[in-house]
Amino acid sequence: MDSSHLLYLLYGGNTVYRQEAKLSILSALREQRVPGSFTITLMTDEPDAFEGWPVNIIALSHDTLTQWKGAHGYTHRRKACAIAAGAKLADKTIFVDTDTVFYKDPATLFERVSDQQYLMDELEWAWAEAKQRPDYVPFATELEANGKAPHDSLNLYNSGICGLTRANAGLLDNALELIDEWNAHYLRLHTIEQIAVSFAMGDATVVTANDCIHHYYSKKRYHHAMNQGFFDHHGEQYHAALPSLSASVPVFFPKPALLAKAIAHTRLMTVPKALKPAARLMIEGQKVVTADYLRRYCRDALWLRAIELLRHKEATPQQIQQLITTYIAPSEHADFNALLKPV
Repeated sequence: MDSSHLLYLLYGGNTVYRQEAKLSILSALREQRVPGSFTITLMTDEPDAFEGWPVNIIALSHDTLTQWKGAHGYTHRRKACAIAAGAKLADKTIFVDTDTVFYKDPATLFERVSDQQYLMDELEWAWAEAKQRPDYVPFATELEANGKAPHDSLNLYNSGICGLTRANAGLLDNALELIDEWNAHYLRLHTIEQIAVSFAMGDATVVTANDCIHHYYSKKRYHHAMNQGFFDHHGEQYHAALPSLSASVPVFFPKPALLAKAIAHTRLMTVPKALKPAARLMIEGQKVVTADYLRRYCRDALWLRAIELLRHKEATPQQIQQLITTYIAPSEHADFNALLKPV
């Protein structure tokens, strides 16, 4: 049987990202149907934080992480370096961004990886569309001027998942060359790393993974709140029951029931248009349907976003107080006001 491993990269000592990685690993273990069908490898500069976890640790030194940033100091170059190194460790490698959770067996994804086929998170857009985006225009113009523009049909993929075989490990060497070549565009295009991988794959066959995973990069604040709630409740020390316990953390951030949303819509009829999104979040924060221990974390995440919106719209103290009085239960006024005070 081919050896297969999930590969993670974690560095920087940030609690939020460590908890992302741990929750992702737990989801993979929870969904694994056949023990030993794949292993998990973690490249990290904080190996002690994963003592006792069922993962193969590759400790990263400060020097290695610095070297991986390259001569031009591109942070996300490290990811390409990690995949390049990790792809040599097993017949099949699937790199997983830490802000990703599985809701199907990862073994299903390994079946999609072959010498003739790559696996990526999801299709973002074809080059024909990408090159017209404002953030891409200088990059596309330079490629065109240098005779290096791809065909309009080239697909650009999100690299939150990146699966390949050992035989195709050289893909990342090609991607790294492009990353270094395109150094003038790092500041404008933060995703140069995944663009380079897509260019390196060229017209090869690529399949996607987003029917098995949720890559919550656009909803981080809400998932971070749930991750914190889980580990505050259960602790970060691994034990055999932890993967199954992690099922209490929703794969997708929970939304109010349809009836609650309908009632909220009616209640919001008189709210000024500019303040309506914030008022809706104030209501929804009290109606989240999830595990009891997570409710406060989900509520506060929604309320903090509501407060951001209120400040962005320059709501007056009187308007904010009116919304609190109207839409927050009296028993929760103190909790909302506690979040409101910090600037």
